[in-house]
Amino acid sequence: MRRTLIHALVGLLFLPSLATAQARTPDAGQVVERPDLQREFEARGTTGTMVVKQSGAVDRTVIVGARRANTRYLPSSTFKIPNSLIAIDAGIASGAEQRYPAPNPNYLVAGSPFLSATCEGDLTLRTAFRNSCIPIYQQIARQVGIEAYRAGVRAMRYGNRQVDTAPVDSFWLQGAFAISAREQVHFLERLRRGELPVSRHAMSEVRGMMVVDDQSGFVLRAKTGYVFSTTPARGWWIGWVERPGRVSTFALNLDITTSAHAAARVEIGTRILTALNAFP
Repeated sequence: MRRTLIHALVGLLFLPSLATAQARTPDAGQVVERPDLQREFEARGTTGTMVVKQSGAVDRTVIVGARRANTRYLPSSTFKIPNSLIAIDAGIASGAEQRYPAPNPNYLVAGSPFLSATCEGDLTLRTAFRNSCIPIYQQIARQVGIEAYRAGVRAMRYGNRQVDTAPVDSFWLQGAFAISAREQVHFLERLRRGELPVSRHAMSEVRGMMVVDDQSGFVLRAKTGYVFSTTPARGWWIGWVERPGRVSTFALNLDITTSAHAAARVEIGTRILTALNAFP
């Protein structure tokens, strides 16, 4: 019988916590620091990091902002990747086309709607994922339950595993749960290679949900995240680029002190990936 995250619960509940303020994970192949590419963050008046694991004829990990690459932050909406894996693996969602009929609530930050109006209409898990529709994933979280999350993040070796410091439907948005850019890359690599302890169906569905660009010559799978519960706020952009003979798996985070910084996540990441020849 396959070993799902839910079935792994009993054996994993009593493992010791591995939480630290900073975390290092092993990098296969050559590790190259590129402080010169920090200019992409500086040009937009912010501070950040980007880790890019390039697999092909030669494996190497490129790091921009080495110290910050090991620092853990709340995952925010990037947690929709493991959250979707857990939901599909447990049968709480059938897959990307699981339906959530309108009306659906928006999410309020400082008393104002935080999400696009798309999140209030008819949704599938795919559209909720792509539009970061928080209430859908909060509904899923209440169905999953904290014990299954505790087992799941430990089985997936995801971040510091501290899911108990905030309510079950918001621990990825507030509290002590956190992950570093390096850890995000290692998690994504295991998803890409089909090595996570969930069903092949769950991994296939989530990989499909992550596709944001499929051009002749490359496929980009990615997810953004916006940590609005800290000062400064922080933004994420994570995923991977597939092209013939090369895959570039990446995780970027940066400080958000103006609205322009949120918009710059993808722009900065794309410029760095282009400088590293991730795109054809």
